[in-house]
Parts: sequence; structure tokens; C-alpha cells
Amino acid sequence: MGGFYRNRRRWANGGGIRTHAGYTEGMTTPVRVNLEEFLAMEETKPYLELIDGEVVPKAMPTPQHGLLVLEIGAQLRNYLRASREGRAFTEVRHQSRNEERVYLPDLNVTVKDRLAREAFRGPVDLAPDFAIEVLSPDDRAARVLDRVQFYLRAGVRLVWIVDPESRAVFVYRPGAAPEEHRPPAVLDAKPVLADFELSLGELFAVLDEE
Repeated sequence: MGGFYRNRRRWANGGGIRTHAGYTEGMTTPVRVNLEEFLAMEETKPYLELIDGEVVPKAMPTPQHGLLVLEIGAQLRNYLRASREGRAFTEVRHQSRNEERVYLPDLNVTVKDRLAREAFRGPVDLAPDFAIEVLSPDDRAARVLDRVQFYLRAGVRLVWIVDPESRAVFVYRPGAAPEEHRPPAVLDAKPVLADFELSLGELFAVLDEE
């Protein structure tokens, strides 16, 4: 996973409270449920996900996280309004019945010819074409890498992991070597979006605005 592993020590030790067993320090045992039991649970904040039969709270977002999600989301929205290639969503609940997994990408894009009307009601069975995760301080490297691998298994064609602290974006595509990009690089979103571009210099500059 390239440069992602070089940052693993920070995510493992940098204030993370979640463990691979799917519980926080304030809980003594992991909560195990099946998919139907999970879907019947009341939604809470922080949002909950189902991973390997365990209920796992999403990492609490920081102001940096929120700023980057808003900026990327705004640029995707403006691009897709003009191109009509698909739709962008934030923290939409998806489910994989094959793996009994429920997940909420920070941002995701599904292209128009795969976007079913059912996607606007309840958990989405369809994996997105493009998933974006913005790291928070309590994200653990093992958990994030597991998520990337799951996305690629599920058919996601492009994954971005955005790290506010190192100001880097890690890019994953099926069958391709992982990439690490930093400002002033400009990223494209191929093969999902034909002409979308994101300037990392402009993206991370929002963290410096007063």
C-alpha cells in the first residue's frame, strides 16, 4: 500500500480509540449482530457500520475532516451538475449482503447508468463507482486498509484516502499499484469521471484559511 504504510504508526498511536474488534475503550466487549439485526437498529451519531459481524462506530470527524469533505463534495457537485455523468453523495448507508457489511463512505459517486431509483430509499445494495474517505485522528491504519481492500473487492473502481495531517491523497484502482500524491499535484478521477480534476494545492489550502 505504498506510503500508506509509512503513516501506519501515526494512525496506530495517534489518539485512535477504536480497535479491530469493533469497540471503544469505554466498552468491554464487541457487539456482534447479523445484517438484519444491524439494519433494525436505531441510527445514531457517530454513525455505526457493520464489519465482520461487529458493530463499529465511524471515527468522529474533526474540523479539518469537515472542511475537506465539504470542499471535495462541492467540486464534485459542480462538476456533475454540468457533466451529468452521475451523482455524488455523502455518508449514504450502503450494504453488501455477500459480506454482511454496512458501510458509509464519506463521499461517493455512482455513475448515471448504474444509478437505480432504489438508491434514494434505504440502504444501497449497489457499490459506488468512486469512494472517498477523509481520515480522522482516531482512524486506525489496519481498519482503513481493510476498508480499501473491501471497496476493491466490492467493485469500486476508484478509491481516494485523504490525509489532512500529511496533506496527501492515496489513490487505489483495481489491478493497479497504489499512488501517493501531494500538492501541487492535480488528480483526475478516471476511469469513473472523464474530465474531473482536483488541485491538491487548492484543496489543502482550505485548511489554512482564516
